[in-house]
Amino acid sequence: MHPYPWPEVRRGAERYVDDLAHYLAAHDHVVTVVTGTNGPDRVEHGSDGVTTVLRTHRRVPGASRAGLGEVEAFGMAALGPIRRSGADLVHAMTPSGVLAGRLSGRRTLFTILGHPDPDQMPAAVLPRRLFLGALRAATATTVLSRASGRALERLTGRSAVVLPPGVSLARFTPAQPAPARLPRILFSGSLADSRKRPDLAVEAFARVLEHHPGARLAVSGSGDATEVLTLAGRLGCRAHDAVDALGPGDPEDVPARYRDATVTILPAEHEAFGLVLVESLASGTPVVCTPSGGMPEIVTPEVGVVATSATPQALADALEAAIVLASDPSTPERCVARAQLWDWGSTVGPAHVALYERLAAGRRDASPLGPW
Repeated sequence: MHPYPWPEVRRGAERYVDDLAHYLAAHDHVVTVVTGTNGPDRVEHGSDGVTTVLRTHRRVPGASRAGLGEVEAFGMAALGPIRRSGADLVHAMTPSGVLAGRLSGRRTLFTILGHPDPDQMPAAVLPRRLFLGALRAATATTVLSRASGRALERLTGRSAVVLPPGVSLARFTPAQPAPARLPRILFSGSLADSRKRPDLAVEAFARVLEHHPGARLAVSGSGDATEVLTLAGRLGCRAHDAVDALGPGDPEDVPARYRDATVTILPAEHEAFGLVLVESLASGTPVVCTPSGGMPEIVTPEVGVVATSATPQALADALEAAIVLASDPSTPERCVARAQLWDWGSTVGPAHVALYERLAAGRRDASPLGPW
């Protein structure tokens, strides 16, 4: 259960749900995805065995004043399909989905998609109570990284199992070794999500240009790039001319964007995991991130650089080091080897099934499920 479907909404959460559903269906599990839509209610039966139930987003009168929006209302819309599904287990990605799963009488797994820092808790009282109520109601809870698990325990006193999303390695094949070239930095993320900090990527890149005048920054993702390009212009005409706004493109375009990059940068804050980083590594491209959330658990010195702080200069220094790392012919192989820790086929998919089997059998132990 998740309120928004892939590829209508293209973020890490939607990619996670879509990849998970197709992995499970490919391994002979009966999978129903319950999601939201702005169109009419409908059911779609995919050729790969995944059934998708789309429910019209509800607008509850007066709900917005209480801080309740589409995500919070989604559980009500999903309750009927869950009751009729005959499912052994409900895997919910939102608090309202958890409560719907429990109201339907199903064992329900709650995955917290965000990084549960105190300042990421909902400001309004009702959404905050909904989150805490979902934690109490869920049969079990997972987080995407060890850092998020520690944050949840500090915030609520509750523990959770670490269960991250994954990548299909066959989709992100690395590029063949190429002659030395001018650096090409890739930012991949939603420009509409301020937590991804595309502004930091531009400011760091402007400093990199001082040492690499021919470098380019490719900005890939949904949302309006006007602010990014305006900021680049304020930092100097040369920076503005060196920034390429690629837009989201088609999903099939994404692997090539990673392969074409020298380094991928994710200067996000409050990031629970960082799927962009793993996708880049699977493409053989080293990465740079801030020391926030779960991202440092992905990045080792062999495949990238964790900046010392979330500042333009620290990120510029990290980019410089990563550009040097990218020039090592053995780096792509090390990147791919690191990404294998999050491969759907060999690690992440089997870990999800193992947890589902525990819960379906009535077991609730919190023993680790994988190498994370």
